[in-house]
Amino acid sequence: MTLKDIHELNEKFQKGAVQLSELIPTGALVQSTSLLIRSSRKIDEQFIKLLKAPSAIIFNQILDQLEEESDEILFILDQLELANRKNKISLIDEFVKEGYNLMSIYSKCFDAIIGKSIKEEE
Repeated sequence: MTLKDIHELNEKFQKGAVQLSELIPTGALVQSTSLLIRSSRKIDEQFIKLLKAPSAIIFNQILDQLEEESDEILFILDQLELANRKNKISLIDEFVKEGYNLMSIYSKCFDAIIGKSIKEEE
């Protein structure tokens, strides 16, 4: 998977969040989808910065930010999944699955980058 592919998945996720907020335009859901969009944009931007981090200190700072944003997304996805157990709205199910998939891809990338960084330090 290339950086472009990951970026496109991230954009698709953001568009899905917009569709979700249009499906159920309540205050809490709109706020949650706004947070999802903001966090996924930050992850996309910070991911590129992580790859180009000029020092270990900056690398670790960016990694901390990525972890924080990822946790935010995973928390909201968990809440959406729990809320949808009763109604089983397929759009929400698909969105949550795509979100978990995207976070899984990012997690694998982060692990690979960290592993490479550790090997370079040894």
